[in-house]
Amino acid sequence: MAFLDNSGDIILDAVLTETGRRRMAQGDFRITKFALGDDEIDYSLYDKTHPSGSAYYDLTILQTPIFEAFTQVNAGINYGLLPNTATDLLYLPTMKTNELAGIGTGIARKGSSSPASNLFYLTDTSKDTTSLNIGSVLRVSGSTDNLNGTSTGRYVLLETGLDTGFGNVPVGSSTNRTSYLTNNNLIDRFFYVFYDSRFIGSVLGSSGVDNVFNNTADNNGLNISFTLDSAPATSISIGLENYAAARVNVIPNGVVYTSDSNNTEETYSAIGGPRGVAGAVAFTVKAGLDPEYTLYGSVNQSFGSNTIDYIDTTVYVQGGTTGAQIQIPVRIARIS
Repeated sequence: MAFLDNSGDIILDAVLTETGRRRMAQGDFRITKFALGDDEIDYSLYDKTHPSGSAYYDLTILQTPIFEAFTQVNAGINYGLLPNTATDLLYLPTMKTNELAGIGTGIARKGSSSPASNLFYLTDTSKDTTSLNIGSVLRVSGSTDNLNGTSTGRYVLLETGLDTGFGNVPVGSSTNRTSYLTNNNLIDRFFYVFYDSRFIGSVLGSSGVDNVFNNTADNNGLNISFTLDSAPATSISIGLENYAAARVNVIPNGVVYTSDSNNTEETYSAIGGPRGVAGAVAFTVKAGLDPEYTLYGSVNQSFGSNTIDYIDTTVYVQGGTTGAQIQIPVRIARIS
């Protein structure tokens, strides 16, 4: 990895992918697809108050050091540019996990205290006994809402939308959802879930059938219901070794801003603006996961009054239309 000399305002650095190079060597090379990315650029550096005038507003951006382009798929473009014909597009969707308390027994939350903090725990029950199970160990030590890898178990709730901030313009109304998202083709039809197949056996995802996620302005409540099904595998690649992919259905996010006293969007949603879709994902532990704990994880680690083995891994989720992404930190844990 290296930086390019950007003192002369480099605009574009292009390379062929590994597939493109192979086909060029075979003599049947033809450009059919290309991707653009600007991962390193911070557009907040655009300075309309620059004392030297408008020609200098974007000077810092143009001279930002950039990485050399990589030939491996997605190695150099984590946040690709989207094709969109709208000339007045001001916002792009983001993806967030929703861990708000009290909005449904199916929602998983990260551990709330050390040594379980800031990770979603996935329970491996292979060493449970009649008197001790990994779920009870984690609950005692501050990770109360674990994933257990079953279709009726907890799930990570994901939301997309324009996170402009609660109370800010544009507010998260159904009208603004249509204006800012639907009309600009910024509504995902599904999520891609990328996971390390050495540790995770499969992905469970929202079925999309009879699923619902919306607030009820009349009684200050929430309607939430997600059923989990096995998510079908897909051949799309994230460019990371050992990673497989699955496709998960999503539903319209029905949590909306209302101007009456019963507005509950901030209570139930992690997105502070017009909302796109919502989806649920969970994971199963790969069968026979035993030597991997020693090879890739940690064993016999103190956890409250017990000891556990664990493996840390990262799951990547990407919107199928918007490209909005999030990384989900997962710790697979079992009784030692």
